[in-house]
Formats: sequence, structure tokens, C-alpha cells
Amino acid sequence: MPSRADLRVVAEHVLRGIAIVVLAYLLWKSFGPRPEVIQDSVGGRPGGATFVSWSMRPAAPRKIHVELDSVASPLERAWLRALARSGSSVTWSGDLPALMIGAQPVASPTGGIRARIAAPSGSTVVMGDDIGIVDTVRAQNAGAALVLNSAAGELNARVNGSVASTSLRDSVVLHKVLVIGDAGWESKFVVAALEEEGWKVDAFIRVAPDVNVTQGSAAPIDTSRYSAVVALDGAASAYANRIVEFARSGGGVVLSPEAAGLDAMAPLRAGAAGRPSSEGRAIQTSGSVTLATLALAPITSLRSDAVPLERRSGGIAIAARRIGAGRVLQLGYEDTWRWRMGGTEGAVRDHRVWWTGLVSSVAYAPRVPRVVMATQADEAPMASLVAAIGPRVAESNIENLATSKSQEIIWLFLLVSLALIGETASRRLRGTR
Repeated sequence: MPSRADLRVVAEHVLRGIAIVVLAYLLWKSFGPRPEVIQDSVGGRPGGATFVSWSMRPAAPRKIHVELDSVASPLERAWLRALARSGSSVTWSGDLPALMIGAQPVASPTGGIRARIAAPSGSTVVMGDDIGIVDTVRAQNAGAALVLNSAAGELNARVNGSVASTSLRDSVVLHKVLVIGDAGWESKFVVAALEEEGWKVDAFIRVAPDVNVTQGSAAPIDTSRYSAVVALDGAASAYANRIVEFARSGGGVVLSPEAAGLDAMAPLRAGAAGRPSSEGRAIQTSGSVTLATLALAPITSLRSDAVPLERRSGGIAIAARRIGAGRVLQLGYEDTWRWRMGGTEGAVRDHRVWWTGLVSSVAYAPRVPRVVMATQADEAPMASLVAAIGPRVAESNIENLATSKSQEIIWLFLLVSLALIGETASRRLRGTR
């Protein structure tokens, strides 16, 4: 039976053998061919030279990770996607804002561009075009919107270094607007406001029972002639069925409280037309009249498919809904002419802009493609980045990616150290060297 001293000698030989084997393995690794798994971790935005070095290796890197301080450009995304498809596992990280921009022509005789931006709530969005900065807006509810008179070249939005850009690809065709109402101040000034803004207006004005005065041609109410119909009061009752069909075929309709209350307009209503409060009537008799002081017949019992667009004093002032291919806007404001006549110095302009904005929001305006030069528009850079190489990876995964190779060396070094220390300690305790 071997003695305790003999067992200690055997253990020392085993420890020495372990140290020799590990050192031999490390020596072989250092002189042997490069492993197939090549790991790259790049801080900041990778430059063109970095992409070239990855692409010119004999074997594609197995793992590539990039840390981005702004969204990669279309060229960089295409290069990363090509590396991923050649066999590399490509990941990315970085605190980048989700950003997207879209632009559409405004359905208005004066033209304009309506830009909508998706951005993190509370972020500052800097709008610009090819000339320079146009405006700055604060994103709310994960987005922002603004209307521009025009833009030179591409329209872009910037948030914390990330840029989304777009260009206007089409224009709109506008037809006339038909105003239907009783002879009075409201009909007079609605027609005036729209014509001052450049709309071509036809009007059916009722001056007495079964007696109408027509402005323009008495054309059928359809989308080949009209972009929108404005129904102001009970005079629209005689045309209700034609207005409903007009909306179903794609036309836009604006309903005042009195017109919305007609039984024949029930298919179009966004909700029930309420009664104006006595307080609202009283406010108009003193001081300057503004939109906020107009008498309001709040919209109640909103339909399930209707959307409230404006509220005042807890009540719904404007609501909208789709019917067929068209859109209907229902108003709660009454006697808007008082705003124009009894308002402040800019009341005429404000009344005009407000009414044309209402009509523009529902007008039937078929799109016509524009002839534009080839652009590098990048409307949703973050979405394109995710589509190219996948979603952002967590920080813990990045650390594992960057340290997986070094951990092997650390464990082998600890094994060699423990084997040599164990052998040396055992020999010293036996009194040998």
C-alpha cells in the first residue's frame, strides 16, 4: 500500500502535468492559425475604413458589435446588412431616439406642407430643409406636427443627432366648396372667409321657404365638382340625402350645430348636437369675441367611431368621423360670424384661417404624383436600422460579447497558477526543492 509521502509525490506530478498541458495549449494557440471566431467591438460610429477592414478579411467576422451615438446612415446600414448576410452576427447598442417623419400636401388653395414627426415625448425636434432651420417644436404624446408654407428640397427632422428626412412626392387637385345656409351673417362671412383664402365657392342660400339664391353653377353635389360641403343650418335639410351620398363617395362635410341636429343628417353626425349654454350667450355681449368665447353647443353621446378633436370647458367642441370614403367634421361653435365682427384686430384673419383649416381637414383632394429628382430621403432611420440588423441589444449582452474571449485566458491562467503553487507548496512541506 503506497505511503502518504508516495501519494503526495503522485499529486505533485499530476499538478505539474496540468501546468505543462495548459502551457502547451496556450503555446499552441499563440503559434497556431487564427480562430474562426473573430470578435469586434467598436465604440462610436464605425467609419468607412472599419467596414473595409471587416469586409476584406479572409473569413467574415463571426461577431460584430457597434456602439452608435446616432442612427447609422443608409450606406452604413446597407454595409452592416451585407456583413450579416455574409455570415457575421451583427449587433448594435446606443441610446438612439426612435424618429420618423412624413410630409403631405395641404388641401388648400394657398398650398403648404403638413409635416408629422414621431419622436420621444418631451424631446426637441429641429425642423429644417436644404436651406437651413425652419422651426423647432416640442414632441408631445410621442410626436409633433406642424404646417409649413413651403420647403426647399428635402424636409428633415433632427433629435439628438439623429436625422429623418423626406420630400414631397405628390400634389393635390382641389374642386369647389359648396356652402348651404340661410341668408344671414353666418352664411355671408363663411363664404367670404373661404373666398378670401382662395377657395372657389358655390352657395345655396335660402332666403325664404322654397326660395333659394344660388351663387355659382347649380351643379350636382358630387366629388367631380366639389371637394367639400359646408352645411350651416336647416337650409341643408333639402339636400341631406345628396350630402350623405357625397360623403360616402369620398367628399368632405362640415356640419354646424343646427345642421347636425337635423334628423336627415343623422347618418353623418359624430354625436348628438347639444344646446348652447346661457353663459356662452352672455359672454358674447361684453368684450371682444374670440373662439374661446363663442357660444358652444357641446357635442354629446359621441359615436364609437368618432374622434374628439377639440374640447372646451369639459365639453367636446369639434369631433370627426369617417363615413364611407369621406370625412365629416361636426362643430359645436355657433354664430362664428360674431368672432369676425366683434373680435380683436386680427379676428378677420383668424376667422378666415380657422374656417379654411376646417375645410382643408376634410376636403376631397385626389393626389397627383410630382416629378421629383432622386433623393436620399430617409423617413424612418431607426426602423430601417432594426430591419437591417435587428433590435438594440441589452448592456449585459454587450459585456458578455466583449469579455467572452478574455474569460478563457483568465481561467487558464488561474489553473496554471494554482497547479504550480500547489506543487511548490507540497514539495516545500516535504523538505525538498
